[in-house]
This record gives sequence, structure tokens and C-alpha cells, in this order.
Amino acid sequence: MEEEQRKKVVGHLDELRDQVSQRLGDHEVGAHVEQVRALVVKPDAKEARTAASGLEKKLLAWEAEHPTLVALANRVVRALEDSGL
Repeated sequence: MEEEQRKKVVGHLDELRDQVSQRLGDHEVGAHVEQVRALVVKPDAKEARTAASGLEKKLLAWEAEHPTLVALANRVVRALEDSGL
């Protein structure tokens, strides 16, 4: 993954983490966001894409209540796909 793309994904994840914290408090989804972020920051981005897809699926259950969170998760997954993973 190119450094510029990595920074973009990390930025989306940071925004998602902040939104999850504000809307859901200390929730398991926040921990999952941190897991995805750690995988993106280190070289194993393929594993990060798998984790990001899992995060997206978890958030889909709350799409009606938290559409912003789902949209952010979608951006992370799309950014990882755009990087060729």
C-alpha cells in the first residue's frame, strides 16, 4: 500500500473511531476499529482489509441508527480495495 493511501485509510479510521466513541461510548466496535488501524499501519494490509470488511458488516446492523458510521466503514473498505488489496 502506498504511503498516501495508507494515510488516507488511517484518517478514515481515526474519524470512525471518534464517531464510534461519541455515539456508542466504550463499545466493542471501537476496539475493532483499533484492530483494523493497527493492521493498516503495519505492513499486513491484506489482513486489514479482511478486518475492515468484518467491521463494515458489524456496523450494517446499526445502519438506520448510525448511517455516518456505516458510511465511514465503507470508505475504509473502498480505500483498501482501491489500493489493490
